[in-house]
Amino acid sequence: MLENVFSREDLRAYSRLQARADDRKTVKPSEVESHLADGWSVRRKGKTSVGVQRPKKKPAFLESRVWTLLHQMGFAYLSGRGGAIVKLGDGEGLLTSQVDACAIDDEASICCECKSFEIPRKDSSFQDKLAKFGLLKKPFSAAVTKFAPKKGKRHHALVLFTWDILLTDNDRMRAADQGIALFDQDDLAYFEALTRLLGPAARYQFLAEIFRHRPIAGLEIRVPALRMSAGSAEYFMFAVRPDYLLKISYVAHRAKGKAIDVDAYQRMISKKRLKQIGEYITADGTFPNNIVINFEQGKFLRFEKGKQEGDEAGAQFGWLTLQPAYGSAWIIDGQHRLYAYSGHARASTSSLSVLAFAGLSPSKQAQLFVDINSEQRRVKRSLLVELDAILKWESDEPDKRIDAVVSKAGLALDVHADSPLRGRIQPADVQRTAVRCVTLNAVTSALNKPGFFIVAEKKGAIEYGPLWRDEPDKCLKRTIAVVTAWLSEVASVAAEWWSLGSGDGGGLAMNNGVTVMINVLRSVLEHLHQSGTLYLADDADVADRIRTYAKSLGKYFARMTMDERKSFRELQGINGQTTGTRMCQEAMRLDFPKFSPTGLDEWIQVRQANTNADARTLIEEIEHALQDFVLVRLKEEYTQTDEEWWYEGVPLTIRERIGKRIEETKGKAGEREKNFDLINYREIAVKNWSLFSSSIGFGAKGSKQDRTDWLVEVSNIRNIVMHPSRREYISLERLQALRGYRQLLLKQIAAVLASNDNLAAAVPGEADEDGG
Repeated sequence: MLENVFSREDLRAYSRLQARADDRKTVKPSEVESHLADGWSVRRKGKTSVGVQRPKKKPAFLESRVWTLLHQMGFAYLSGRGGAIVKLGDGEGLLTSQVDACAIDDEASICCECKSFEIPRKDSSFQDKLAKFGLLKKPFSAAVTKFAPKKGKRHHALVLFTWDILLTDNDRMRAADQGIALFDQDDLAYFEALTRLLGPAARYQFLAEIFRHRPIAGLEIRVPALRMSAGSAEYFMFAVRPDYLLKISYVAHRAKGKAIDVDAYQRMISKKRLKQIGEYITADGTFPNNIVINFEQGKFLRFEKGKQEGDEAGAQFGWLTLQPAYGSAWIIDGQHRLYAYSGHARASTSSLSVLAFAGLSPSKQAQLFVDINSEQRRVKRSLLVELDAILKWESDEPDKRIDAVVSKAGLALDVHADSPLRGRIQPADVQRTAVRCVTLNAVTSALNKPGFFIVAEKKGAIEYGPLWRDEPDKCLKRTIAVVTAWLSEVASVAAEWWSLGSGDGGGLAMNNGVTVMINVLRSVLEHLHQSGTLYLADDADVADRIRTYAKSLGKYFARMTMDERKSFRELQGINGQTTGTRMCQEAMRLDFPKFSPTGLDEWIQVRQANTNADARTLIEEIEHALQDFVLVRLKEEYTQTDEEWWYEGVPLTIRERIGKRIEETKGKAGEREKNFDLINYREIAVKNWSLFSSSIGFGAKGSKQDRTDWLVEVSNIRNIVMHPSRREYISLERLQALRGYRQLLLKQIAAVLASNDNLAAAVPGEADEDGG
C-alpha cells in the first residue's frame, strides 16, 4: 500500500512551501528573542504576532529541492508533507517504510531518498544505506500498481540524491547492482536549470538518465519515410509531431557535469532563443530544415520498402516503424527548434521534418555537429575545440588519443567530488568568477606535453610515459587519479592561498599557478620514471609515490610572503611559467637532493651569471643607438618643415600613442623624441624602408618584417630584464644573441655614416662597431 500521496492539483499550496529556501512561521512577540537565538530572523512584524524565517537545514533543503523538481517536471501524483509511506506485507506482519519523496505518472514511478553531509566527506555506512533502500524496490512497485492501476507497463525506479557525499567506485558499482540511480548535487542543479527552461519536457531527459533504452509503452508508430545513405551511414527522412519527438529525444549537455561521458557534446539550452523560436511558432512560422537525430541502436527502427515508381538510386520509399525507448533518439542539431514546442499549444498539431541516422558512434555524431555548426556564428570556436574529447577518443593514433584524454580529464577535474579543481575550471561557455578562473585550455595544454604520456619517439618506436595506458578509459582514469592526488596535496598544504583563487592576494589557483604545478608534476614523474618501474605501477601506487613531493611543493607555497606571492602571480606567459616552475624545482631540491629535472642546473647557472644585468646594458646601448640614428635620419630626409619628419616619417598609430602619453604627463610636443618605445623603431623602419634597410634590416634576403624581427626579440628580452620582480632570467644563448644584434647594428650604422658626412656630423657621439 502507498499512503500520503496526492494528485498534483491537490498539492499547489504545499508546492509553494517546498519551493522556498527557508522555513517560515508566526510567533508571539514574547517568543521572538528565543527564536533569534536559535537562528531565526524577523521577516515581518504585526501588532500581535511576528513572522520569522530561517534557512532550511541541509537535509530538509535537499528534500525540498528534489520534491520541487519532480513537481515542476509535471508528474501526476506526488508525496505530501513528510514523504510517502510504503506498507510492506499484510495483516499482523504489516511493516511501513517512509521515503523522502515519490512521483508517479502513467509511464514511470520514482521513489527518492535524500542523503547529505554538512561538509564533503565519504560515508562509511553508504553501502548499508544502499542495501536498506534496495529492499523497497518490489514493495514500492507493487504499492504504486495498486495505488494507480493502468493498462500496459509502467517503469519503476529507486533514485538516491546525495549532497556533499564523496562516493567511491565501489559505492557506484553497488548502487548499479541494486538498480539504484545516483544523482549528486551537480546533477540536481543541472535538472533544476533544465526544468526552468523546458518545463515538463525536462522529465524525459530525467527519465532517460534513469531508464536508458527501456521501451516507452504505447509510443510505437509507423510513418512514411525515405531511406538514403551517405558512405557507410544510413539515414531516414520523415515527419513527426513535436510532442512525440520530445518524449523520445535526449541531448547530452556539457553543463550537466558528466565530463567523462564520451557522448556529452551539446550546450545548455538558451532561454532567449527558446522564447524567440516559440514566438515564431505562434506566428505560424515553419522550419525548412531538418531536426537531425541519431538512434543509438538499429533495433529502435524497422524499415519496410513500399511501392515505388522510378529510380531507387537516390532514395527508397517505405514505411518506418519507430519502437522508441527512453534516450533512444539523440539530438545532433535542432534542440532549440524542438524544445521551443515544450508546453506550446501547437506541439500536438504541428509537424517537424526529421533526418534520423541509425547507429552513429558518438565521435561521428560530434563530427556531424561540428560540420553543421562550425561555420555558424552562434557556436563559439572555443567550444568546438573542447570536442577533441569526443572526436579523437576512438583514434588509433596515440597523439590524437592523448588530445582526447587530456581534454576529457580537464573537464572531469572540474566535477569530480574529490578534485581540488572542482568548480574552478572555466569551459568555453561558463562565466568567469574569482573561483572559476582556471581555463580548460590552461589545464589541457599543461597536461598535453611530452613526458606525461609519451617520453620519446625514435625511428617509429614510442617510449610511453607514466600516465599512458593502451585503453583510453584506463588512461583517463589514471590521469585523473594522479593529477587529483598531486593537486590535492599541494592545495591542502597551501589551503589559505589556494582558496583565494583570483581574488585579492590570490594567484595560486589560477592559470599560471596551476600550469606551474602541473609542470612540476611532470618533472617529478620523469624523475621517478627513470627507474623504469613507474609505468608498471598501478594508479594508487603512483599517487602514493608523488605525495611527498607534492607536500614539499605545498610547503614552499605556504611559506611565501605576501610580496613573494605577488611576484609569483606576476609570472605570466610561457617565460613566466618556466621561471615559476624552476623556482619550485629549486626549492624542492632542498628536500630531495637527487631531484634534478632536465634544465634546472642550467637555469640556476644562468641566474647566477647575472645575464639580466648584462642584457639590460646591451639593450640600453641598442636603444640609444637607434634613437640617435633613426630620428636624425628622418629629419635629414624630411626637411620642408620642422614638423615634416613627424607627420611623414612616423606612422599614425605611433604618433597617436606618443601624443596621448605626452598629454597624460602634461609634457610638450618637443618631448616627442623621448617617448618612443624600442619596438617603434621597427615600425618606422618598415614605413621608410629605403632609408633604413641597410642599417636596421639584418640579412640580405627576406621581407621587411623578416629582416626586422630581431627588434621583436630584443623588445621581448627588454620586457623580461626591465621587470626584475618577475624573477625571469634570459638564457646565456639569448644574451649571446643580444650581443650579436648590438654589434651588427653598430657596424651597419657606422657603414651608413661613413658614406654620409652630413649625417655623421648630426648623429650624437660616434658609432663604434666594436662597442667602444
